[in-house]
Amino acid sequence: MLVWGASLFEHVVAISREENAPLSSQIYQQYREAILARRIPEGERLPSSRQLAIGLSVSRNTVNTAYDLLRSEGLVDVRSGARPEVVALPVVERSSLKEENIEGVVPLSSRGKRFATNHRYYCATGRGAHMQPGEPSKELFPKEQWARSLRRAARMLSGNALGYEHASGLPELQRVLAQYLAQERGVICAPEQILVFPSVQSVLSLMSQCFSEEGDVALLEEPGYLGAKSAFVSAGLDVQPLTESEQFQRASLIYVTPSHQYPTGKRMEMTERLALLKQASEKGAVILEDDYDSEFLFEGRPIAALQGLSAHSPVIYIGTSAKSLMPGIRLAYIVVPKAHVFDLAMAQRTSGALANVHVQLAFADFIESGHFRAHLNKIRSAYHENGSALCKLIGERFGNQIGVSMPTGGLQMPLYLPEYCDDVEIADYMNAQGYGVNPLSGFYLGEPVKGLIVGFAEADERRRLGFVTALIEAMNCAGQAV
Repeated sequence: MLVWGASLFEHVVAISREENAPLSSQIYQQYREAILARRIPEGERLPSSRQLAIGLSVSRNTVNTAYDLLRSEGLVDVRSGARPEVVALPVVERSSLKEENIEGVVPLSSRGKRFATNHRYYCATGRGAHMQPGEPSKELFPKEQWARSLRRAARMLSGNALGYEHASGLPELQRVLAQYLAQERGVICAPEQILVFPSVQSVLSLMSQCFSEEGDVALLEEPGYLGAKSAFVSAGLDVQPLTESEQFQRASLIYVTPSHQYPTGKRMEMTERLALLKQASEKGAVILEDDYDSEFLFEGRPIAALQGLSAHSPVIYIGTSAKSLMPGIRLAYIVVPKAHVFDLAMAQRTSGALANVHVQLAFADFIESGHFRAHLNKIRSAYHENGSALCKLIGERFGNQIGVSMPTGGLQMPLYLPEYCDDVEIADYMNAQGYGVNPLSGFYLGEPVKGLIVGFAEADERRRLGFVTALIEAMNCAGQAV
């Protein structure tokens, strides 16, 4: 560390040639901090560039660069032939701040406080927790095939794709998804009806803003996905269970997962689907159909999407790569009615919920190359094996004490605990042991059911045995001897 105190002024500048930051940046940052903190008062003159360069053993260009940065911020006045002079800065009067804002921190608005509130499970799972609901297996992620698609996409990206023209989705991905969804999910749409987002949560948040007014009713399955609840509450909506049919009178939004209900894993029967479409059409409500993991159901073909049952249905279909690939891919998409394409594309642009074009083009290539279908076949088999083995092991160890059914697909399943159990307490114990389970009771708006939501995508034999051992300990600690 080289330290120099100029006799021309009392302030000290210290620079280090071992730091990564350029010397000019070090000089600029230290003067900037001292001036803003009023340690160098208004009217004080700094050393000339020659004097400071000699004192610090640096070039005059280095000093001049630092002084130019200070001048560009309006902190000093630099005139030819004169030393830089600290300018007068406005004073923020503390007395002008509200009493509760004495530290100068502006409080969040009521809307901001709603967005900043955790409306999901009260205790987030720890980093690296195993068997978290909804989390795919990291070991089965097709790194090499995905890397090849990324490399091809990087070579193909050019022109308008790298600008703002296709903010709502690259035409290449829209085309591929339209074909894929028609073949695999029975979705009826033209490519331009597909808007691409970075996450399902960003979709839910924007749809809440676009199709409801504050105070409107949003209907949620019982039990239901907490991400949807979070988006609706943040938008100022009154979230009610879908089971209360009288709420249809005031409902603006209805969120459902009909092909593989989250978190129970049930399928919505066709009669229920048609009745839901009829009621939504009559009441003018928009259905948000989240088809989050139906691509890898374990038995037979997935039931066709709700969106494809009626050409004029009030349904917005939601898909994602978060379960089939990984959440970190940050790619989701929606299919919207033709009448709303322009308006929702503009709303998306305004919100800034835009997806990375490199990832979009790579995903299109990944699907067209056949890698996506091969990957789905692989994880479908692995997840089926893991889920079935975990279900069987729990049945062997707990008997009728815990209710569990063979999973029909997806990444997680519910375990039903005796009514006298505290599922939050048991979930806390399991999380402390490194297992990211959620208490089932937290997914209910009304009368809760006690249980746990457990992910099984990465539940290999070692983790299954460890999980069951930890669950036995948790039940014993809760006073329910196993």
